[in-house]
Amino acid sequence: MDRNDDDGSRESGREGTGSGAEAAGRPPRLRGGNVFEHTIAELLRAIRLGKYLVGDKLPPERELAAQINVSRATLRQALSELQIAGVVSVRRGRYGGTVVTALPSADTDAGIDLGELDDAVRFRLILETAAARIVAGRDLSEAERETLVAAEQRCWMPLGSSAEDIEQFRALDARFHLTIAELTGIPSLTQAAATTRDRINALLDRIPFIHTNVEHSCAQHARLVEAILDHDAEAAATLAAQHAEGTEQLLRGFLEGK
Repeated sequence: MDRNDDDGSRESGREGTGSGAEAAGRPPRLRGGNVFEHTIAELLRAIRLGKYLVGDKLPPERELAAQINVSRATLRQALSELQIAGVVSVRRGRYGGTVVTALPSADTDAGIDLGELDDAVRFRLILETAAARIVAGRDLSEAERETLVAAEQRCWMPLGSSAEDIEQFRALDARFHLTIAELTGIPSLTQAAATTRDRINALLDRIPFIHTNVEHSCAQHARLVEAILDHDAEAAATLAAQHAEGTEQLLRGFLEGK
């Protein structure tokens, strides 16, 4: 079900870091499962900084994938989502290509407080990493384990495109993360997590809804729950950090420079 997860796994394995890429002067391929989000962010950054202007044709897929240092499959996924968002137009075939059709934009013309963006994503990273580590170290009751698993599984339900689906996913995603916070048994952490989640959702509402990212997020939720139930605190903390960093990359890609 998670198309991006499969490709991300290949990225971090077959196409992982290595002396070949470094010797060629390219940045090492990313590890950590956020290759798709990184690709989106890099493309948006290049367009926003004027490397590719509206009306410009992007380099061929092979060349562009090498520049970003990702697979062509990941690049195609990213370009497809940017086409849905109205940033590029993709034409296949002999005379096809990808043309920039609009500058990256949020859903409102209001400016973005970059200080708020930076504070929210960094604080979320700290909170959710700590919460995952704490919960993985606890002996959860059967009821608590069932609550956690149920919260994770519900997130897979609303993967449609309607406004109602998007709103429902945001709520279920928030419920999942707040469940982990509540399972720490630390009320002040739970309160801080709720406030931070509200801030993150407000920022997410400013960018296009990226379906591949949602599927990827759900897959990351599942791996996080598995690590928690296995009492693997280090893996849980690492997975929570990677999950938060993926969202951060998308938010910065779309919102910085607004």
